[in-house]
Amino acid sequence: MSPKNQSAIPDDASPLVRRLGRSILLTYDEVKFLETMQVNQAEVDKGDEFIHDGDPLRLTFLVRSGWVMRYKITAAGRRLIIGVSLPGDFIGLHVNFNNSAIYSAAALTKSSLALIEPVRILEIHRRFPVLASGLEWMTVRHANILSEHKVSLGARTAAQRILHFFLELWTRLEQVDLATAKGFQLELTQEQIGDCMGLSTVHVNRSISRLCKENLLRIDKGAVSFPQLSRSISFADFDKRFLMEFSTRPGLPEPINQIASN
Repeated sequence: MSPKNQSAIPDDASPLVRRLGRSILLTYDEVKFLETMQVNQAEVDKGDEFIHDGDPLRLTFLVRSGWVMRYKITAAGRRLIIGVSLPGDFIGLHVNFNNSAIYSAAALTKSSLALIEPVRILEIHRRFPVLASGLEWMTVRHANILSEHKVSLGARTAAQRILHFFLELWTRLEQVDLATAKGFQLELTQEQIGDCMGLSTVHVNRSISRLCKENLLRIDKGAVSFPQLSRSISFADFDKRFLMEFSTRPGLPEPINQIASN
């Protein structure tokens, strides 16, 4: 796990500060700004939609706790989950460039959101250029995740897609101290996994059963782990580079267990 700048980052820091603190040597002023930026908060219950496709999008949302999904509903009524947002993730970071939402967003679990006016994001760029670079890298990382999902949809088997997705979630949660070296707590149903991976619920169920039978995956009461991590990484074709963190600090340790280096 990456060392923190203990003089600037308190133990109760928000997920956003913890994430950026792994990559940037945050100053006291930067930490204070990021935390006060999140003062306006809203609690949303599981299943509640807070962004509707086509509606005006006037705020940037930051997930403080819980899991959130972004999704599209096709004309035929089919739902496709285009992304899962975790604590420390922005939704609509560049809201100034959109007149209306191009997707819907709803809470997968009871969640806490920070409601941020776009002017606050612009203020970061004016006052804290290194911090602004970190936010831009988060945008690049978001694009990398979408690209990797496209590869999964077009070039990986159902079992590979699911295992790759679980390894991704594990890495992302660990980066905000919400997963352990053993694994993480899954907050998605099999139907939702299918909507992420373009698979039917039946196909998801069969694929997970196969992965568990082959000891590539273990799910126990929602706790996901990987009994033979190196085999899981190899089978899923998982390369951590698409989740690499922005860094202005030399010599940062690798993410969990150097997850894709073996």
